[in-house]
Amino acid sequence: MDLPDEFFDSKPFYRNRDAAQAVLRDIKEHIKKTGEPHTWRHHTHSKPVVGSRIVYIGEFDLPESHQAADRHAPCPCCSPRAPKYSRKGKIAWFPDEHVIRMIGPECFQTLNPEGHWEAVEVFNREEAERRTIAYLVKNLHLNVPARDVIQRALPVLEAVDRVHGTLQQRINEVLRIDLWRHVGRGSLTVNVEGRRLKRTRGGAQEVETFLDVRQFAEFPGFPMFSPRTSRLASRAAGCAKRLSLIDFGDEVQERVRAMTTEEQAKAARILSKGISAAADIFKEANAIRNGFGPMSIANLKGWARHAGCPVHLAISGDECNFYIGSDENHPLRIEIPPTFWHRFGEFPKILTVANWEED
Repeated sequence: MDLPDEFFDSKPFYRNRDAAQAVLRDIKEHIKKTGEPHTWRHHTHSKPVVGSRIVYIGEFDLPESHQAADRHAPCPCCSPRAPKYSRKGKIAWFPDEHVIRMIGPECFQTLNPEGHWEAVEVFNREEAERRTIAYLVKNLHLNVPARDVIQRALPVLEAVDRVHGTLQQRINEVLRIDLWRHVGRGSLTVNVEGRRLKRTRGGAQEVETFLDVRQFAEFPGFPMFSPRTSRLASRAAGCAKRLSLIDFGDEVQERVRAMTTEEQAKAARILSKGISAAADIFKEANAIRNGFGPMSIANLKGWARHAGCPVHLAISGDECNFYIGSDENHPLRIEIPPTFWHRFGEFPKILTVANWEED
């Protein structure tokens, strides 16, 4: 690469780290626009002195237009006049020289291995802290609408808990049937008689009958029969309570920056996991409600009437009532209140810190 001599001139304009940090955005915009980190106005392209101290303050990839090998960027450490790298380039500040260099991802270790890996460790730690702070400042306000969605859903979840609990009580204490054993895998199966040829010891063939298990219908609403207590409402209320711990009102930036690293990480977990856990509770509630829907009841009714149904049951129902009994003459009624069917609100979209991309 034919580079002008002035690229190699020292540009000692950055006597402290704050000054170097202040031009990060300008450097990244230049690289994004040109694909040439070495042409940034204050880049020093001379080779660092062996043993130099180094501080990594940023990373970058070249744009797609410069991903071909012959368009890679040169590195002042090891390849000053030939293409060298395109991914994970380092923006490096050299405190002894007061300069900034754009270098390859691991090229400085040829000059100072220990200094390189120490700088990488510090950079990764600082970058994680910076991303966590930015994530919290950008997203912490979402805990308020998320809690509103949960609060509005509590009466619905209470209704689902109540209906589910009543059904379990009737099955366990009145009907005394282990229904979960037959539906807990998400499908309804029936026993059917099959026939196959069997060879006798004498070599002759004869027809043998056997019982085969076959799927009658898919049953996505199977959680309605789960023997576990659902506790949907109390679990959702717990999510809302945890989210309330990170409601800082108008003082988000000040409170976040005053936290320790551990406190920031905990707040980020509370935010992302609190919302995702509540969303999972809604999914669980919808799965239970699915079992009381018209299609599920029709499948359950047909399954119970099938000659090969492994349990003796009679099932029917509508939007307001669910009936289950050992036969059609002895149905047990379970009331389904209108609240049971109310729709849940939408949670704000949020990612974990690891998957979050800054604007």
